[in-house]
Amino acid sequence: MTHILHKRNSTCVNLFHMQSTKRRVGEQRPGGRSARVRTSVLDATVELLENVGYERLSVEAVAARAGVHKTTVYRRWPSKAELVLDASRDLSEQRIPIPDTGTLRGDLRALARDVVGNIGSEAGGRRSRSIVAAAASTPELGGAMQRFWAARLAATAPVVERAIARGELPATADANTIIESLIGPLWVRLLLTGEDIDEAFADRVAQLVASGAGAP
Repeated sequence: MTHILHKRNSTCVNLFHMQSTKRRVGEQRPGGRSARVRTSVLDATVELLENVGYERLSVEAVAARAGVHKTTVYRRWPSKAELVLDASRDLSEQRIPIPDTGTLRGDLRALARDVVGNIGSEAGGRRSRSIVAAAASTPELGGAMQRFWAARLAATAPVVERAIARGELPATADANTIIESLIGPLWVRLLLTGEDIDEAFADRVAQLVASGAGAP
């Protein structure tokens, strides 16, 4: 009788271990349903930002466009501002990767061109202007975008750090100042002057910033 109980207990433990292992594997599996839902929702958010802007964007509209229930969206993103923050972060990681060309001038040129590719199109311009305008009058979105820019500047810092390590820049070079000087003129054209934002302009800005920073 003791032998039978021991065997039953061992079987239960093994089954529990197998089920727990399956759950862990399922939760960590890349490209699973969770990842697909996230991608669909973030893509839908970007599309609506480009089509209707931040003010007219709603979680219900995002859910309908992504083909999920609105509770699924709220479960992951508690507010519209957090949803737009995550969509902006995801889009930037896709469209503006951190370059590593081997030179500061090459990195700044690549970075500036990618920024142009992200905000220079008609749709990208509408999306970007909409977010900036709403952030100025919506404290929650304003705070979210401050976190976004702080993270992007930190992610881009290796461009300057590598240049320092290669001897292209002095050790005192400030990464934030250099990157802000690079992207600032692009956003000025988008938000203030309305002049064309193209790769030729991006290249000129990159050269000026590299020279001003002291790169050879």
